[in-house]
Amino acid sequence: MTEAQMYEVLRSALTDEVMKQERLRVFAAVERRAHDLLAALGVEFVLDEPDVVERLALYKEFHHVPGDHLWQAMQFVFRVARDGADESDRTLAPEYLGTIYRTLFTSVLVKTPQIPEQWWETPLGIACRVVESGIAACADVIETLKQLAES
Repeated sequence: MTEAQMYEVLRSALTDEVMKQERLRVFAAVERRAHDLLAALGVEFVLDEPDVVERLALYKEFHHVPGDHLWQAMQFVFRVARDGADESDRTLAPEYLGTIYRTLFTSVLVKTPQIPEQWWETPLGIACRVVESGIAACADVIETLKQLAES
């Protein structure tokens, strides 16, 4: 399969709806973690403040919320996984991947993210792997996606 064909498979697999569902799944996990950490500090009520509730509602509702944060990083990796990267994307990739890995997989006392193996099979995991290692590194997953689409 050529590189162009692999990107075409990813474009058909990583649809807007798939990305939306992945964003909501990640949001729920991050919100739970934030609540747990704030509760450990005895300040979980912070999440109930009107401006925080309003901001969190934006994350649930919209695909893009202005600012440099996890949601922008996710949008970046999905775009690159679907459309390929240019030179400026290669310079931004480490920063965005770091944001995703730190937010989702770094515990309080551990500096190095501990990424579970099965995560690399999720839509976000596949997109991150494409950005980090190139589309050729995902040939096996892309072939599986192609077979699923054909069946």
